[in-house]
Amino acid sequence: MKALRFIEANLERYLLAAILLALVVILAMQVFARYVVGAPLVWSEELARYLLIWCTFIGVSLAVREGRNISVDLLPTIFGPKSIKAFTLLALAGSLIFFVIIVWYSIPLTQRIAKIGQRSPGLNIQMWTIYAAAPVGFSLAALRAVQAIWLLVSGRSGPTHKSEAI
Repeated sequence: MKALRFIEANLERYLLAAILLALVVILAMQVFARYVVGAPLVWSEELARYLLIWCTFIGVSLAVREGRNISVDLLPTIFGPKSIKAFTLLALAGSLIFFVIIVWYSIPLTQRIAKIGQRSPGLNIQMWTIYAAAPVGFSLAALRAVQAIWLLVSGRSGPTHKSEAI
């Protein structure tokens, strides 16, 4: 049970840390190879781009989990602190609908790319593995939205409303 709780609490965080570490190492190798050795790595920029795509989609899930989505707090400010829970639920429900729609349409797209057999030009990897970032990331985000709604409705977690000035 402890292992499941650890995974639930840290899955996205560790995945993102690993991807960002890989990005830093790959791009540092590219800079070294290009400017010191004089022979750039032809595959590094493509791999960095694909890792960044995966990082972005998994990051959506982490943002939902931590309540760090972009939000406009005009209505909760107008209606007062008692309305924050209702507006948070509304925002989470809207996000959940959006995530489900994206997953619904991205799965067939990923399957079509897999059937075509398209490969990346530099790394020669199957392109469906890159396109799979959308259904995987938004599925995780949908699960996190359901989790946040459940915690908010059951009273185990308060609204994630933050009124921070930028």
